[in-house]
Amino acid sequence: MTFEEEVIKNTVSKLICGKDYRDEILNSINTVFFDFSIAFFKQIVEAKMNHKDIDMKWYKGYFMNVQEFSTDEIAIYAGLNKKTITNIYGTASKEIVIDAANNNFEYLRSLLNELEHDNDNGLALNIQISYNDVTVKLSLTESLLVINALATKKIQIRGGAWSSIGKKVEKPLVDKLCDIAGVPLQNIDNKTFQRNKKLPYDREVDYKLISRTGKIYRVEVKLMGKGNPESADATIARDSDIFIADTLSEQNCAQLSERGIYYLVLKDNEKSIENFIQILDNLDIPHNK
Repeated sequence: MTFEEEVIKNTVSKLICGKDYRDEILNSINTVFFDFSIAFFKQIVEAKMNHKDIDMKWYKGYFMNVQEFSTDEIAIYAGLNKKTITNIYGTASKEIVIDAANNNFEYLRSLLNELEHDNDNGLALNIQISYNDVTVKLSLTESLLVINALATKKIQIRGGAWSSIGKKVEKPLVDKLCDIAGVPLQNIDNKTFQRNKKLPYDREVDYKLISRTGKIYRVEVKLMGKGNPESADATIARDSDIFIADTLSEQNCAQLSERGIYYLVLKDNEKSIENFIQILDNLDIPHNK
């Protein structure tokens, strides 16, 4: 089992038990970041041993290699994100992302040069790294560049982890609920949903459950903070019948009830399985519990 699979498994278990799952995501973020940091510091030592300066040219070659990294990564390493680029330029095409990244990169270069030349207050910052009995020291500019690189990488990992893990938990979560409740396999549809292109209003849904009479009920899963205004909107947009969430505000619950949508709140709920089974009974979906 990979580390990500372990995180997903633990997240599902905590959600069903009514516990907060966010520490699992934070552990994932920190583990990935520390792994990157160690590999990054090794690269710096090797570069310094080969008499290479940790300067802007080195940074650009390491972090902004168009062939190696995606446009998302290039934007982040340049201190931007694709949403900001889209807001500024109206698009986030590859050409625009690379151009915007390079422009911001040049700004970073000029800022560091200014700090280096105008540093008349006696400020000294030196990072010392030791690896295999070899020790290297970084100058003020090099140290700031390394700090900036680590900061941007942490942002990238953090943003990716919350959206990626949250999305990957959705199907396993309903799988586990159905497994515990004993829903027959023939009444479960957890395959990747394909949108009907002939229906312009048709939207992707996370899961489908099938009643004894063959009626299909669409299930939406959202792991979000309490009171997220988009939570109830997601069920409307996807024409959902069942909504499963980590937390929901009283207003969200009232909105869902008013629209005839069954919902299951997991956090601080010791009866999540009982509540899920009640929904199954109400919709005539078979189970053996």
